[in-house]
Amino acid sequence: MAKILIITARFLQNASGGAEKLAYDYASILSESNEVTVCTSCAKDYVSWKNEFPKGQHIENQIRMIRFPVKQTRNMDKMNRLLNQCLEKGDSVSEKEQFDFLKEQGPYCPDLVDYVTKEQKLFDLVILIGYLYYPVVASIPNLKIPFVIVPTFHDEPPFRLPIFKKTYSNKYVYSFNAPEEMAVYEANTKQKVQSYFLIGTYINDTFKNTNTSNSNAKHLITIGRIEPAKGFPELFEYFQIWNLYSHRTDVTMKCLGSVASMETPKNPLIFFTGFVSEEDKISEVQNSFLLLNPSAYESFSISIMEAWIQEKAVLVNAKSSVMRGHCLRSQGGLYYSDALSFQRTLDFLLENHNITTRLGQNGRQYVLANFTKEVIRKKLNQLVNILLG
Repeated sequence: MAKILIITARFLQNASGGAEKLAYDYASILSESNEVTVCTSCAKDYVSWKNEFPKGQHIENQIRMIRFPVKQTRNMDKMNRLLNQCLEKGDSVSEKEQFDFLKEQGPYCPDLVDYVTKEQKLFDLVILIGYLYYPVVASIPNLKIPFVIVPTFHDEPPFRLPIFKKTYSNKYVYSFNAPEEMAVYEANTKQKVQSYFLIGTYINDTFKNTNTSNSNAKHLITIGRIEPAKGFPELFEYFQIWNLYSHRTDVTMKCLGSVASMETPKNPLIFFTGFVSEEDKISEVQNSFLLLNPSAYESFSISIMEAWIQEKAVLVNAKSSVMRGHCLRSQGGLYYSDALSFQRTLDFLLENHNITTRLGQNGRQYVLANFTKEVIRKKLNQLVNILLG
């Protein structure tokens, strides 16, 4: 039985973020045959990093958690201003300026980093989840025991800062969610990764056979936070342009998730549900025609897997090489790159129901072959055995 430490910015069950789900899934699976400790923040909300969970140690589902208080809440406007200032200075940016950004990025938990530095010898292996956040960036230089980084990486501006070089080196071991994530990571770091695993996370099989072919209405859905960084302004623009030319009133878009930092369109064909329960989300997927994911920045995309497990086709942003790769390998979905390709691809899927159905069926087989709990358990156990063998 190995003693495993997981470091992650947030840790909670049924979180809306993919990295949070991955962290909880890994801790749950590894705790079946190992002694797992999770070091994380007291934050529940990723926007503010406000302390909402009690600090200190407690046990949940065989997982030992140690929560550390966040010393300052996050101001998104200030964080973006600091980031832009750092990026404008390029190679001349100072360490202090970068560290000020990293603190504002958060969650700023110096007590967590102190604990990891001093107590790491109590553990056999460290798993660090998310390359972007303070607990991971600040902990890596202090580690003297075996560790693996699960970067959940996508090509985004902060990674260009020199301070993030602490999270990449060809001497480190990585666990990527998809081959395309690794390729983008290597392209950005200008280094060839020497030691890595390809794992991802699992999707529960809650399949229910639904038949939408006789329905007069076609519901397109999105899952996850509705914010500019996830590509929603562009998606809303493309959908409304498509609707202007198609004149169809039987096709609606339903967005499942909380809205953050943006105005939403006042369109009778676009609906916003807010955050929904896991049960309601599954029901919405089952009763949808297909799923849209407009994000250009994905390291895995749980939402398209959740659609595929219900045999629903997906239409995704081609700028995300990860989602494009999933679609090509699975033959479970199509992708768009601009307003015109969005219009024509959506029309094709709506007009060719048999093909859309087949795409969804292909997607389900892809998930069952690669992203069930049994598959992920086997891969995680192999990771531990190889690194500690």
